[in-house]
Amino acid sequence: MTSIYNYTDYRKFLKDRFAEMKEANRSFTYRFLASKAGFKSPGFFTQVLQDKVRLSKRLIPNLSKVFELKPSEANYFELMVHYNQSDSHELKKQFFEKMVNTKKSQVIHVDSDMYEFYDKWYYSALRAVLHYSPFDGDYKKLAKTIVPSISPAEAKKAVLVLERLGFLKKNEAGQYELTTKHISTGLDTDAVIINNFLINTLDIAKNAFYQFPKEKRSFSALTASISGPGYEKIKQRINEFRAELVDIISKDDNIDRVYQMNFQLFPLTNVREEEKR
Repeated sequence: MTSIYNYTDYRKFLKDRFAEMKEANRSFTYRFLASKAGFKSPGFFTQVLQDKVRLSKRLIPNLSKVFELKPSEANYFELMVHYNQSDSHELKKQFFEKMVNTKKSQVIHVDSDMYEFYDKWYYSALRAVLHYSPFDGDYKKLAKTIVPSISPAEAKKAVLVLERLGFLKKNEAGQYELTTKHISTGLDTDAVIINNFLINTLDIAKNAFYQFPKEKRSFSALTASISGPGYEKIKQRINEFRAELVDIISKDDNIDRVYQMNFQLFPLTNVREEEKR
């Protein structure tokens, strides 16, 4: 059967595992599942898969037994349920970290590399610095290039992490160089990974507003009333603009600095109430 450690969405796992067990045993129906797991009705499982209802803590071990999960798999399944159903970013982060640690003990290769890289905002910054600035092993000097400031110990750990993850390598001259110029999170990356990175960059953006003079930074804001289709058009244009920026960056020469670019587009009214109207 498909390994549970390949999933971070418990609903997708349940859907695939049910299909596998149904194929192996035709009597494994929604009605059979409901009777064994303690659901009120066979349709409850469908509502769970469609994210219309949440799994209660009482039902988690029942499903683990029905789907024949080993103790370690059952533990991962429970963490996955809490991760998916948590409302706050901090709780999601805690459960995701526990899932990553569980994965590490069960499989050789896991998707935790991406999480580790984006957990610290300055990992990306140092990687960008090492793209144009030769590094001679002086971590104190390297740390001073970053704003807000980091410690030499943090700079050293960052270099070790970047090297271990394969983002950096030493050339024949003993200097670090990038293994690839651009990194993308992709479309299927877990939200907690991206959210953690975005929250960190928002914090340093606030500091940059006061720390740098106007000619060295660019901040602007626009408040507007728009429609649903208008929002989709704006979002599409932002994505197109980001692609244009990547093209400009890839063709840039004489690089001598690192900048952080954030894009924010968010509602200032209750969107659900507006949709009801």
